[in-house]
Amino acid sequence: MSESSPLPDLHQSELDEATLRQLFEDVRNHTELMEVIPKHAAAAYVPEIAAITLAEGLDFLLAGSVRALQLRYRHNGTIWWDTLMPTPQKTFRIVRIQHDFSDA
Repeated sequence: MSESSPLPDLHQSELDEATLRQLFEDVRNHTELMEVIPKHAAAAYVPEIAAITLAEGLDFLLAGSVRALQLRYRHNGTIWWDTLMPTPQKTFRIVRIQHDFSDA
């Protein structure tokens, strides 16, 4: 069995609507956006050809019309995936992971 790389750290938090909007502005203005992937059902993603914009993703989250939304972007040479989920408390859970595909 080969030695595997350690798993990347996960960062989790809850955001209010104002902080969520600021996150989207920061991603728009300070990153290289790669993908915005909505998840509408527990086991299904929208087909890849149905790419959505950052603005559409924010609208879907605020309307509660997606189960989750994943933002994939590059910042300072590093790839990040943010998964955002609306909560019953009217906040938004964020799970952020830094990806290193150098060994892939």
